[in-house]
Amino acid sequence: MTSERDLKLVYSVAVILFIVGLFCYAAFPAAPPDEPIRIQYRSDTGSVLFQHAKHAAGYGASCFDCHHHPSDDEAALIACSECHLKNPEEGAPPPERCLDCHGADEIEDSEMPAKTDAFHQQCTDCHSGIGAGPEEKDCSECHVQ
Repeated sequence: MTSERDLKLVYSVAVILFIVGLFCYAAFPAAPPDEPIRIQYRSDTGSVLFQHAKHAAGYGASCFDCHHHPSDDEAALIACSECHLKNPEEGAPPPERCLDCHGADEIEDSEMPAKTDAFHQQCTDCHSGIGAGPEEKDCSECHVQ
């Protein structure tokens, strides 16, 4: 049988190890990756999981194949939602972010597609162009519940 003194010693060591572990976890967090590993886009038709590594290594795509931005600087890449809004208003002025690189006259008469429309167009065009990955015919290949 274990004595009460032995139990107190075991509990004390367990508490100390827990506190040290918690301190180390908080003090030395893992560095986030330079680029996102995967992104989950939520939609009414089911979420779409986009995996950067699969597209970069598996399909040989570069950052600029998807992130169409006039600069060749990867640090200048912006999120699609900066310009492609969820529900763009008809006749609304372009987002200020677009005007950082484009002149107002350059985009004045162009129609800005909604974010989902831009994603669908870009993804289906690329996949059908390279003949790999899911294509537009079967929505459930990308959209899962």
